[in-house]
Amino acid sequence: MPFRPRSVHAYLLDTPGGWVLVDGGLGTDEAWSALDAGVREAAGAWAAVRLHVVTHMHMDHVGLSRRARDASGARVAMGRLDAERMAHAAAHPAEEAEYRRAMLRRCGAPAAWIDAVEGQRAEAQPLAPPVEADLALDGDGGELPGAPGWRFVWTPGHTAGHVSLHRPADGVVVAGDAVLARITPTLGVNRQRADPVGDYLEALLRLEALAPSRVLPGHGEPPEDGPGRLRELRRAAEEETETVGALLAEAPRTAWEVVEARYAGRDLPDAARLLALRETLAHLDRRAAAGRAAIETRDGVDGFVRRRDGEGERGASTPEHTPHG
Repeated sequence: MPFRPRSVHAYLLDTPGGWVLVDGGLGTDEAWSALDAGVREAAGAWAAVRLHVVTHMHMDHVGLSRRARDASGARVAMGRLDAERMAHAAAHPAEEAEYRRAMLRRCGAPAAWIDAVEGQRAEAQPLAPPVEADLALDGDGGELPGAPGWRFVWTPGHTAGHVSLHRPADGVVVAGDAVLARITPTLGVNRQRADPVGDYLEALLRLEALAPSRVLPGHGEPPEDGPGRLRELRRAAEEETETVGALLAEAPRTAWEVVEARYAGRDLPDAARLLALRETLAHLDRRAAAGRAAIETRDGVDGFVRRRDGEGERGASTPEHTPHG
């Protein structure tokens, strides 16, 4: 990929129902060449791929899905909420753009910066053409249709409809971006779920209950201790809520201002700042819903105020935190 992280994983699962392709990559010719070579080496030909599972709707995972379906004829499966969001964005691009703009205005982002980010999004859109899901994976989990021996697990937080895959016979989990070995997945505000941080904490517990023997991530090397990494990520998410809360004061602070304080001295690229805004807003909303912060809204901009109850304002230390899509 032309940005960090520099690569994304695609997985092939050999099942009695045929090969299953999990994720693909960004919609570039270079990425397609790598995916095409891998599929042909492992499965022999694209025709052997009978199902294509997209763990979540981010462009680096769905960008080649339409091309993969055209090459293989495979059905495309996604989590229901991500499938619905992608379909809505394709059918109503102007409304979807206004939702994004309103969310960034709510964060206190400058208008010129919002325009720049939307321009960058428009330029990148051809790298991830929307694909219609043939199968919407619904519920907390269940059998993966057409892939005997595999189950899907709803693992929201990074996106509302993120799904991971589990093979009960040996405990292997294909986790997408729900579990990364070296960085924490971004947990972003979205229009479908009220508490993405809480969703993610529950998703990690759901995965931990499976006692995975091996966790295969969407980026980077698999963690050496999968269950241990799940616990680390849960602590990191909880501690980030505390860290964000410690940056609030008696005077209102916008999410933009909290990000400026959270990453003081770091020159965040626009894409990383966007992710940081969405995640910071998610943690601030979680605190407000728990009565641990108050919200003062003016002209569509939310200012967050520290509650005087003293709860959670410990300024907890956290591991290195890098916004990641």
